[in-house]
Amino acid sequence: MTAPITVLTATMGRRPQMLQEAIRSVQEQTLAPLEHIVVDDGSFSVDGGLGVTVVAIEHSGLGPARNAGLSVARGEAIALLDDDDVWRPRHLETLWSVMQQTGADVVYSDCEELGRRDGYATVVRDFDAALLEQENFICVPATIVRGRALQAVGGFSSGPLEDWRTWQRMARRGAHFVHVPEVTVTYRFHTDNLTYGGVEPERTRAVKELLDAAERGEISWHDYEEQVAEVWR
Repeated sequence: MTAPITVLTATMGRRPQMLQEAIRSVQEQTLAPLEHIVVDDGSFSVDGGLGVTVVAIEHSGLGPARNAGLSVARGEAIALLDDDDVWRPRHLETLWSVMQQTGADVVYSDCEELGRRDGYATVVRDFDAALLEQENFICVPATIVRGRALQAVGGFSSGPLEDWRTWQRMARRGAHFVHVPEVTVTYRFHTDNLTYGGVEPERTRAVKELLDAAERGEISWHDYEEQVAEVWR
């Protein structure tokens, strides 16, 4: 059975083995998607023979890369999967069923984290629009989003925290979010992952502390972005 879902994966071509594993996890879904679009963000090295549609662009960053895929997506819903993460077999079946039952614009599940080295963990919570202004509690590869709801806010945001900013913009417009309290995704941290778990745990911890400070209002988001850039310089 096939559902009108576009799976969207952005990659810079650095993790070909992990990308193959991510693609395989899509192919092993109990509910098949309409298509899987992989956006090659500047590497021009992704093999089009992987059973996916490859869209190659000049390096633009994660948000613009996702928007490049969104612009050609044919599915009613967009399922996000990073090139280093994998879905459990019933991921799409579970989230699509809830989307159909509830009419939600965004459905998200829980995720298992592997290899995180900064001492923190993602805590996925039931949806709370006020809390979303202070904390990003949605795990990106555990989401499916209605395409029209994304288009209504101009697609994905650019720059740091692009996923969080996208959810905030959608929530402010009244989008309907539903949390499914079931683990359907493995979120992998590794030596090429700069988000809280990569090759330098001390730096990733420093970035998390800056994020915590910004969420508490101790520093501005502008200062947060500048200081994160300094940490990784």
